[in-house]
Amino acid sequence: MPVVKFASTEKYLMLKKLLSIGLLMVMNNEAQAAAPDFAAVTAMLQKATGAEVRPYSTRDFGRDKYAGAISALVPEDIAEEKMLALRRELPPQWLSFVGTTNSLASPKPVGAEIVVGPGREALDILDIAQTDAVNYGMVTKDLKAHLRLWDQQYGIDILQAGTDTIMLKLRKMPADLAAFAREVYEFCPDIVEQGAGTVEALEASIREYHGVFLWWD
Repeated sequence: MPVVKFASTEKYLMLKKLLSIGLLMVMNNEAQAAAPDFAAVTAMLQKATGAEVRPYSTRDFGRDKYAGAISALVPEDIAEEKMLALRRELPPQWLSFVGTTNSLASPKPVGAEIVVGPGREALDILDIAQTDAVNYGMVTKDLKAHLRLWDQQYGIDILQAGTDTIMLKLRKMPADLAAFAREVYEFCPDIVEQGAGTVEALEASIREYHGVFLWWD
């Protein structure tokens, strides 16, 4: 390969800067071309819900508006059905889930929110919702790490995520369901102590619904 010589260091640095700018522009153009059409996704959410699309989703029990996602309010009893229908239509790099269902905002919104936001994997839903279990010393990344293990073993679908709640379905049931129920209890004690009452009742619930509703009070 021939060696390119420059008349001066100043010209060399200028050319290097121009090349860097050109490369950055190419990278930005490629990223924009690969990104899904935000306007189209907004229209899809509006069509799926028949409701006004809000330019935010909510965190902190509905009190914090997050501008990194969009949402629409629907009656809670049809929220999951509407969300799943929308999820099947969304392009890659977009996630949908049921967000805040019992807002503490004032004035109190009526209904549950269906949230749509960008993400590389389904577990990024927890980042959008900013779900945590701070009362048990776990932040969002800790919950994601634990659920990733379940996803690798059984496959999971996150249907709902709020400030301290996660509802998920298991694609494959654990072979040892009793052991899995004990693991769920250790990960989320409130599901038994404030819900099912016993680990055996939790096991029966998981068997019936093929899923788990987690919350950390």
